[in-house]
Amino acid sequence: MVNAPLPTIRRIKKPIVDRVQRRVTLKPSLRKTPHPQVQITAPTQVAETAKLSAEPIHRNFSRNPELPDRIPDPMSTTAKLPANPREYMLKRPGGSPTEVKSGSGIKTGQFRAQSQGRKDSKGISSILETTGATDSADLSSSKFQDLIKVPDNRLGAIIVGQGKDVQGHIRLIRLKHSLSDWWQDPTAIPSFMTWLGDHTRLKADLKFEGGALPLTDRKILDAPIIFMTGHDKDITVGRNMVKGGPLTGGFSPTERAALREYLVERGGMLYFDDCGFNGLFARQVEFELGQILPEYPLEHIQYNHEIYKAYYELSVPPNGGDVYWRSENKPQATKFRFHKGITIGRRLAVVYNRKDYMCAMETAEINSRTMLRMRRSADVHRFMTNLLFYTMKYGGNVDRSQYKN
Repeated sequence: MVNAPLPTIRRIKKPIVDRVQRRVTLKPSLRKTPHPQVQITAPTQVAETAKLSAEPIHRNFSRNPELPDRIPDPMSTTAKLPANPREYMLKRPGGSPTEVKSGSGIKTGQFRAQSQGRKDSKGISSILETTGATDSADLSSSKFQDLIKVPDNRLGAIIVGQGKDVQGHIRLIRLKHSLSDWWQDPTAIPSFMTWLGDHTRLKADLKFEGGALPLTDRKILDAPIIFMTGHDKDITVGRNMVKGGPLTGGFSPTERAALREYLVERGGMLYFDDCGFNGLFARQVEFELGQILPEYPLEHIQYNHEIYKAYYELSVPPNGGDVYWRSENKPQATKFRFHKGITIGRRLAVVYNRKDYMCAMETAEINSRTMLRMRRSADVHRFMTNLLFYTMKYGGNVDRSQYKN
């Protein structure tokens, strides 16, 4: 591997902040106050998130009679990372960001025949909006990957390397809320975790508190990123998808204050994914963000934003499950050409997505829904990889002591 010269880094004497700040008087309920920890038990028959835990395997073995007095060497799980982790990075995986092509976006109503399944199928990935990126991973540094791990029983992330040539580990969490069916698309995040393991040197898991926490539990403030999703209230109620108590019309003052602390003070990332269909739940979330962050507007994320090139080069936001909301198995043109976001300082802190990406990452067939082979999208997984990598580069609750941008 050829070592490229490191870029010159200009030291910034003062923290980067916005030059202009609007004068906003926060409501007393949003001011920083101690929040009592509340334990919430959700009597639900729906699995929140599968816990991935290793089961010990016990084996019998015979002791060597020729060495009756030998004491085994002590073992330790403590590992010290090498001073130069690049020595372990033998080769960049194929399909990494420096090797992908950039798509041209939708120009006509035609489809590209590259979806999985039948030859004539027109799934999300077959729409011309695809980036053209490919993935043929060569993850040769598996031993070193095992050393890069967030400690058990805590949230957080760690990233090691330089630029896009990185390895890392992040622990994910869902937001357990009472605005809608927070647990929707239960196989989406595990699917994304598998994608990361197959195509990148980034690892992710949900091995904390069952993979979901409410804002009233202060442990959630340690998360690098929080996933929030759900349907419109009428759909959630009409399809009998209410779990864990009655739905509410909005966040409580305690929840609002906690989310503000997470985004502003802890440097957290909130990813909101709308499951559909009429925008009622999405508008409810937009209202809450306006109450919680009145001085930070929700705006379109332009196509040249780093979120679209952080790891993979994407020319436009990929199509998601929204193209099937009204048409079952016949994709329609998306109504949402842009993602929206909230920027705090120079860091994107909220990604607000109306394109139903969680549906496009699922791995389970569901009755009365678009067929799985139609709605699964490789480009959605690529965008989510960008989102995760961006969070690990700039967000809070991340160990970057061995990473150079």
